Amino acid sequence: MRELLLEIELFKNWAKPADKSFGEWETEYLHWDRIYHFVNKLIEDSPVEKWSPDLINEFLYILARDNECEIIIDTLIENPPQLLSIAKHSVSFPDHDARWQIAYGLGEINENEQEIKNILKKLLNDDKEYVRIRASFAFEKKGFKL
Repeated sequence: MRELLLEIELFKNWAKPADKSFGEWETEYLHWDRIYHFVNKLIEDSPVEKWSPDLINEFLYILARDNECEIIIDTLIENPPQLLSIAKHSVSFPDHDARWQIAYGLGEINENEQEIKNILKKLLNDDKEYVRIRASFAFEKKGFKL
């Protein structure tokens, strides 16, 4: 966990002066491999329920920054209980790039259908249109009715 927090801090330090004038600026970071390694380790070794609030926020931050490659959300999709657990925290997370990925991911898993439906309903009312669109796609894919 500490290692991932350190890698996220290194990313944030790199990002401060980075040119953010284009949509894929995050992909210019050269050490995503280290971030992915520690993300995988965390997802495999520690249930979200044991994560600190700081770790949850930092994880959602780096998930949002991985919005072009979507490696982290793919890892979560491969671990449905972890995705569902982190999804509960994402609804109120301020960065919409985390929320739309979570909405997408929930449409890809078959875990606790009622919980998925409840979270997607919240995301259907998100203030960002793209989050609402992705939640709508996931809601439809799951066959849910309002």
